[in-house]
Amino acid sequence: MVLGLLVFFGAWPIASQLTFDRTIATMFPSDDPTLLDYQSLQDAFGGNVVVMIVYHDDDLMSDAGLSRSKALSAAIGEVEGVDGVLSPSVLNDLVAMMRPVRFFTDRSSEPALARRGDRVARGIDLVFSGYTHSLDHDFAAVVALLKPEHPPETIEQLREIASGLRDRFDGKVGQGYLVGEPVLINDAFDLVERDGRRLATITLGLLSIVVLISLLDFRFVLLTVGIVGWSVVVAEAISVMVGIHRSLVSTIMTAIVTVVAVAAILHLGVRYQNHRRTGLSKIEACNRSLSTLIVPIFWTCMTDAAGFAALGWSRILPVRQFGAMIAIASIAVFAAVLLFAAFVMMLPELRIAEPLQRIQNRVTVRVSRGCTVLARGFVSYRKTATLAAIGLMMVSVYGTWQARAETSFLNNFRADSPIVEAYNQVETNLGGAGIWDVVLPAPRKLSNEYIRQVIELEKKLRAVEVDGTKLTKVLSLADADYVASLAPLLRFTPSAERLSAMKETIPVFFEALLTTDPNLPRQMRIMLRSQEQLPAEVKSALIAQVQMAAAEHVRSDEWKAVFGESDRVDAPKVTGYYVIMSQLVGQLIGDQWRCLAAAGGLVWLLLWLATGSLRLSIAALLPNLLPAFIVLAAAGFLDGKINMGATMIAAVSIGLTIDGSVHLLANYRRLRHRGHRVDLAVSHAAGNVGIPVILATIALVVGFSILSSSEFVPTATFGILIAATLCIGTVVNLTLLPACVALMMRSDETLSSRL
Repeated sequence: MVLGLLVFFGAWPIASQLTFDRTIATMFPSDDPTLLDYQSLQDAFGGNVVVMIVYHDDDLMSDAGLSRSKALSAAIGEVEGVDGVLSPSVLNDLVAMMRPVRFFTDRSSEPALARRGDRVARGIDLVFSGYTHSLDHDFAAVVALLKPEHPPETIEQLREIASGLRDRFDGKVGQGYLVGEPVLINDAFDLVERDGRRLATITLGLLSIVVLISLLDFRFVLLTVGIVGWSVVVAEAISVMVGIHRSLVSTIMTAIVTVVAVAAILHLGVRYQNHRRTGLSKIEACNRSLSTLIVPIFWTCMTDAAGFAALGWSRILPVRQFGAMIAIASIAVFAAVLLFAAFVMMLPELRIAEPLQRIQNRVTVRVSRGCTVLARGFVSYRKTATLAAIGLMMVSVYGTWQARAETSFLNNFRADSPIVEAYNQVETNLGGAGIWDVVLPAPRKLSNEYIRQVIELEKKLRAVEVDGTKLTKVLSLADADYVASLAPLLRFTPSAERLSAMKETIPVFFEALLTTDPNLPRQMRIMLRSQEQLPAEVKSALIAQVQMAAAEHVRSDEWKAVFGESDRVDAPKVTGYYVIMSQLVGQLIGDQWRCLAAAGGLVWLLLWLATGSLRLSIAALLPNLLPAFIVLAAAGFLDGKINMGATMIAAVSIGLTIDGSVHLLANYRRLRHRGHRVDLAVSHAAGNVGIPVILATIALVVGFSILSSSEFVPTATFGILIAATLCIGTVVNLTLLPACVALMMRSDETLSSRL
């Protein structure tokens, strides 16, 4: 006890140094081509990321509307971390510079951008429609380019500006919405971090109630709180020391540690109370409970750790770190049981409600008998049950392959969340919230012919179509240069000089679309927009078609002719947030099978070590693999989509459902050692562990079901699927596992016991 307290107070200051990694790049392997292209885009164009404040303004193209746009642009430009803005008012100034007010006209009082008779104004209006304003001019957007090192407060300040637009302009504009890649990521991490704190508190509270109702003894509630708190602090301190960070997937650690600890405590508590009912003293009951269960608890914690450690086979850093943290915490749970269980169990008994205890005893006896009878029935038909399970496994594997990946990061948020509402406004009024790019090599000196070749490529990109879906916007400096060439004074000016003048007027926008560093290869960026909410297969096909169009164009002789001998000509890159997020879940799904194989192998090895029997470890494999496949297959057959939460459950659930198997096999070994036949030993083992296994499952299901209330959909999905897997796992452990053991061990009547 004293040693445990010393470790806790030594670990506490270290654990407080655990940091939260908010970068999305860590969700990909460091050598992934999709990530490398995205990082190349950021490096080449300064790492700027884009956010937009979108709002409704019926009078946008009037002097008053453009004045509001100008005032809003100025306010946004003053926010720390904002590198520059592009808005209708900025475009109005650009047109005014290229087309000064003409004398002898009655239209000179109109804003420059609103002059319908001016080809330059109409061209700029059309080129930037869907970007800074809607085609019907009812919606406006201020596009803010953020510095790569912008502080977290930047997003919150922009959000405050967006939410206060109506008040700022006395109700003359509609509600403001803030959208963009950093907004999605910032909101996702905020939700996950908030959920982690909330779920830790709720899970610990509810599972403590489950322990109290199950055991009717406050000492075991105290033991639950102590073990969870100690394990989490120690695991976090070790994580800091080995360089592990919290991430998008690891903030639910406390909730998972709680359910692991409660499973061990319920087994210990039930055994302790059984001994007390036979008349043993506290110290005798404590000693016998610990001597009987400490080895099974050790192996359950180790198999839990193995299930999570299997995530170390993932190529994605946060998943590996998440697995490592929970594996460390699972081992810490066992250490905490060793350090604190005996001391707490020797405290004065704090049992409650004597009448409830009598009811509890009767229920315990009936449930135990029911579990024995049920197991005996499956043992009687062991071959049929095993063959049926193998058939169900094959069907489940097939169904699992039918599940599709969720490619929209936006769908990680609930449909009624503010961020989804904001993106729906962009999808509806500005032509699509999916933002991505084609990055092209460019000659050191831009020629008119190069600009024409870029425009030709843009025409091909606009013609790309997949099942009726097209790109909603294709925009580059080539479009702006073409519009500028419509002005009589600029018509015969070389493209390079027109673009130089444009750089002086809208420098941030210019540098976001064309590299200017003389020490780097020159590149031009074509900005693409498309619908975010597309089916996975349509989105993947659209990206592939764009890649094909770009690759074919740069192989043409006309394209190659615009480059000099000294120019570096790289292959085009199709990249951007839209592309990498469409690949994210696919990466996780690929890792799922690798991690599942690792989890199965590790758990099988530990079962072999725990039981000393190869046949027993093989008998336990099918019952523990089947639940996860059934749940994933249900998602596939029901046309469900696999999101980030679903991709981790296979490996994790094996580590959790194996708990019941370890305790049943340990009980079976003890009964066999006493001379019971195989069929009787395994049936009675199911009856003996039935109550703690069922109670532990109830606790686990309650704990993981709490995650379903999360506003971050992958977290909710993870909780729901794990809870369903655990329910199925309990049924399988009390029915199919005895049948498999009886089938594998039917010829063995002389096994020795190691547990």
